[in-house]
Amino acid sequence: MRLCIFALFIWTVMMTIFLPQLAFSKAVQATGFPSVEMVTVTGRAVIQHEEAVDEARNLALEDALYYAALEGGAQVNGYSAVDETTSLQEMFIVRPASRILDYAITDELRDDTHYEVTIEAVIGDVQANGCQNRPVSHVTLFRPHHQLAYDLPHWMSQLPASLSNEVALALSAQPKLRVEDARTTDFAAATTPANSFNQYDYRHLTSGRIEMRDGDVGIETRISLTAQSKAELLSKTRYAIITMDSYLRRPGHSVGGQKISNEFKIKLGKKSPFYTIETFSRESREAIQKLIENAATVHAKKISETIICAPMKARLELVNGKLQARLGARQGLGADHLAFTDDKTTKFKILRVAEAGDNLVILEPLDKRQALADLAGANVTFLEFKSWP
Repeated sequence: MRLCIFALFIWTVMMTIFLPQLAFSKAVQATGFPSVEMVTVTGRAVIQHEEAVDEARNLALEDALYYAALEGGAQVNGYSAVDETTSLQEMFIVRPASRILDYAITDELRDDTHYEVTIEAVIGDVQANGCQNRPVSHVTLFRPHHQLAYDLPHWMSQLPASLSNEVALALSAQPKLRVEDARTTDFAAATTPANSFNQYDYRHLTSGRIEMRDGDVGIETRISLTAQSKAELLSKTRYAIITMDSYLRRPGHSVGGQKISNEFKIKLGKKSPFYTIETFSRESREAIQKLIENAATVHAKKISETIICAPMKARLELVNGKLQARLGARQGLGADHLAFTDDKTTKFKILRVAEAGDNLVILEPLDKRQALADLAGANVTFLEFKSWP
């Protein structure tokens, strides 16, 4: 008997280890987001008597929710107990390892003896703690700002512009970025399609202004080159310090934005009383130009990773009885993408995209009983994966 109980315990532990892996292998993964899975389960309860139908329904729903949570894995605790007759009993407690984020009842059935409730539930965790891995992002490069120290060599005067060009080329080479080069335009001169002053703006009506849509990112880069020197015995080593600060701007926001910074130190050579030493220690312009290109590549990579990893957020609007957000296929969203409310004043809810246009999506709560008016104005974050088959 003891052997059978021990074998059962080992089997339960093994299932606890491997079943969560199996369940999560079926879930659609999002880089930087813990696994979130959509499951369909059915709960069942006995109808004790005709007056207990509502009680049986609640028990069946509770049963379904429990099994849904178990789909994400289980935690098993075992212990031994001795009763008053000194009989040894092995006890096991099984608890779900995941939590239910939201659910919807899809079907209810009853017969003379049983009540069944079928639900679709989202299980897992949606705390964003890493890269969201956006499928596509639209980026507009605006006029850069350059600064060059007066005590640097005159031939370096073109390096800030060269750096700006290299950054633009490196960003354009990123497959997940759609880059518009507007480096002859200041960010403050850009507009949005929803701007009510567009119809009165002469420049917008004639030559046109740069337009940015919700979800787009504007980039303003500031590049400065300063001189630095380090005194040594009978010589002085000269350096050029390159500082690159790029600000990620949102449409309609002229101030603020995330700052991406890099600093690079380039050795220019040594200044010595001895002409021969100074000549042989001077760095070649070709080598310095190569270092400049590498600096631009590093900065562009940091910018692209920041944009691609940023959570995709939007504000819900209730229009003609439907919840909508001003994001769409242009940002890689499609039908059945999931989103969750992250507004502190709104109860946590899961929504899915019912319709997707180029710049607009219609969302509906997973729980159809949810009043749409209660979600109007709430902020949502989209999960970058398709969880529904």
